[in-house]
Amino acid sequence: MISNKREGMAHADAGLHPGDAQAGYENARHPIVGHPRFTLGAPGSWSRVLLAYWSWILLMTVVVTAGAGVLAEMQTPIYKSQATVAVYAASSAGNAALQSFVMGTERGVASSGAVLSVASQSLLIPVGGLQHGLSITVPADTDLLVISFSDPDPQVAQSVAEGVAQAYVAYRSSKASPVATGTTPATASTTAPVQATVITGAGLPTSPVSPNRLLIVGAALVLGLALGIGLALLRDATDDGLRGPLDLQLQAGTPVLAQIPRFHRKAQSVTDRLVIVRNPSSSLAEAYRNLRTRALQVAGWRHVNLLLVTSPGREDKATVAANLAAALALSGRRVVLVCADLRWGRTHALFGLPTRPGLAKVVTGDAVLADALRWTEVPRLQVLPGGPPSDDPSSLLQSTAFRKLLAQLRSEADFVVIDAPPVLASADTAALAELGAMILLVADARASTRAEVREATHELAHVRDQLIGCVLDNVGRAHQLRQPTTRPALSDVEAARTWSQPGSRAAWDQEILNQPVTSEREQEATAIHGEV
Repeated sequence: MISNKREGMAHADAGLHPGDAQAGYENARHPIVGHPRFTLGAPGSWSRVLLAYWSWILLMTVVVTAGAGVLAEMQTPIYKSQATVAVYAASSAGNAALQSFVMGTERGVASSGAVLSVASQSLLIPVGGLQHGLSITVPADTDLLVISFSDPDPQVAQSVAEGVAQAYVAYRSSKASPVATGTTPATASTTAPVQATVITGAGLPTSPVSPNRLLIVGAALVLGLALGIGLALLRDATDDGLRGPLDLQLQAGTPVLAQIPRFHRKAQSVTDRLVIVRNPSSSLAEAYRNLRTRALQVAGWRHVNLLLVTSPGREDKATVAANLAAALALSGRRVVLVCADLRWGRTHALFGLPTRPGLAKVVTGDAVLADALRWTEVPRLQVLPGGPPSDDPSSLLQSTAFRKLLAQLRSEADFVVIDAPPVLASADTAALAELGAMILLVADARASTRAEVREATHELAHVRDQLIGCVLDNVGRAHQLRQPTTRPALSDVEAARTWSQPGSRAAWDQEILNQPVTSEREQEATAIHGEV
């Protein structure tokens, strides 16, 4: 009857009907379905990689593009001028053969030493200098020679292109003369001498043809972007850090109940991290209220009022436990926050409380519980500090006295939150989990690794059913993933008002008492098929 009453109280605080709590827990238990490549924040998704390493991608793109721009500016500009020469046969005979044979050889004739020697004499430029920048092409299906010359000086490019064209025309004119060639009228028709004329003179170029700065910078931009993305993918593949909430869900095999944004305040004290009290309108406080709603849903469905908050290692689980306990108290519950991390616990510092006497003294009988429990500035919230570091905390936490202490706290409080030791640093957490508590695993988006999360989950394998979910703490913009919820979380004021209304608790208690008792298997089937 007491467990059913607590279930109704959990539903009332969350603003949900009992059936909604079961459905909400079912929604939280099942992983989010979606292909990782197209789901924001999923392991290996493009969006997550781009958001996580956007600075690397931008830096690589800027460096490569800027370097290419500097190299393009350092290159000497080259100007190009060209002249067009028409080639034709002096005789109309053999015109078909001329097109296939002469135009295939006239290109070589125009660039031969005989023609360039004539041009060299008129231009006063060595033949080697003429060959360096000379280019002769034959457009398809034409009897034209396009003679081009490239040089840093536009006037030189113009004069050389024009000079070589005139030298080729002069050379062909001399060869076409019967006296020069030694032909007779009887043989002239069979040899079909070639003649040429300049139809387009070389012009003075006004803009360089190389370097093409726009093309170079554009290609460098694409190359830099590709290198940046490649570097980001390589670093992402070799990084064992968590890739976001969906990655945490995949590694732990349990849903992520909340994402706690990064605490950005520079000048801070330890007590400033109790954001549910210090800054209740912040996004961090709203995240803890969302976590409270999820925790109440699961607690009501499981009929449990004991929550164990732990982490793989160095994560700030104490802050999560303290803010969650404060959020539960602000919703109208009597809450006790127990610091069971007897080695590194700092729960007392978050509330500005002394550490003596603490849990260790109470368990050993050196202090009474009433003296160790301390009221906080949060109404209905008491804290039981851990006390001075113990030499053998495992024996204390696994003792019969500690079990009796927890049983007393659970009977007197509506909710007990335990700040447990890190899973990978102590075996105490696994022993505490055997007391029937729900387990909440806290991971850090920047510090936790995938291997640590997997190992911590493996250590809790014997109490796997009690691991209700994970919390991803210290979440930056690159890891954030917005997920729609079935119902929005109640604010502290709304939750407290609902709890304090006359007859509200009794009404919910009576509703729960009037419901037929069903087994856990029947409740799960009802939630799955929607028969609520």
